[in-house]
Amino acid sequence: MKETDSKPNEELDKPPFFESWKSMYWLVLGNLAFLITLFYIITRIYS
Repeated sequence: MKETDSKPNEELDKPPFFESWKSMYWLVLGNLAFLITLFYIITRIYS
């Protein structure tokens, strides 16, 4: 029976465009805040 490697492959654990997942989450949250603000402004202009 083979022993499996207990530590994960670090290359597979990295997000595609950032150094860490924390950076990716901040981008997603920033994008969400931007869209909410944008839609709020558009709603106020055209209401």
